[in-house]
Amino acid sequence: MMKRTAFPTAGRLSEKWKNGWNMKISKLLSAIAGFLFFTALLLTVIDFCCFRRSFYEYEYDKGTQEADTGMNREDLMAATDTLLDYLQDKRDDIVVEATVNGVQREVYNERETLHMVDVKNLYQNAVKARNYMVIGTLILLAGAIALSKDVMSVLRDACHKGLLLLAGVVIFCLAYALIDFNDFWIRFHYVFFDNDLFFLDPNTSLMINMMTEQLFFDLVMRIIVLFTIISALILVMLHFVKGKSHAERGIV
Repeated sequence: MMKRTAFPTAGRLSEKWKNGWNMKISKLLSAIAGFLFFTALLLTVIDFCCFRRSFYEYEYDKGTQEADTGMNREDLMAATDTLLDYLQDKRDDIVVEATVNGVQREVYNERETLHMVDVKNLYQNAVKARNYMVIGTLILLAGAIALSKDVMSVLRDACHKGLLLLAGVVIFCLAYALIDFNDFWIRFHYVFFDNDLFFLDPNTSLMINMMTEQLFFDLVMRIIVLFTIISALILVMLHFVKGKSHAERGIV
């Protein structure tokens, strides 16, 4: 007698097909979630670095801002605090007075004031976008986990693929900034602003003499380094948790 061959039933084929699509969708959702997460992390790092008062004190210590602006350190920091508080919506304007070359006057002129309106709008929108990204990350991760039933696999895909998607942008920005920071910084402004108010005359603008190109170069480098360190720590922690989980289950 011939041995009967067992063929997969339609139900089994349907289940296999369904599981295959679930895994593909899960991987896609986790990759998008990872990209949103690391973008939100980058925005958080930017927020953290930009509003560290100690950073500006350090820059003023090593720079020539006091001589270039004609202001003492106390007035420099007061003018800086005014800008930072305005961006964080802690005040309605950037009106502040200081002694400049022995004369009491308002620090910021009309062009600087108009530019800071644009900067504040950009910052506030970035904060909102960051918050939406965090919510989106959680929703997408929940969906991916529901489809795959494997939490660690989803988190691993999210971190690896999400970071890979963003890494290209970060590496490009780093290389561009190192090669020609002045051009990088101008292009950055053209991308996010629809006017040229960011072009300030150092002969009449105190702001441009306070917030120098070197200061912004140091700020960008600090952001990239801190983001890289935190991202690396997340990957190391994930690898450690994965290894511990496998060891507990006897998986090599």
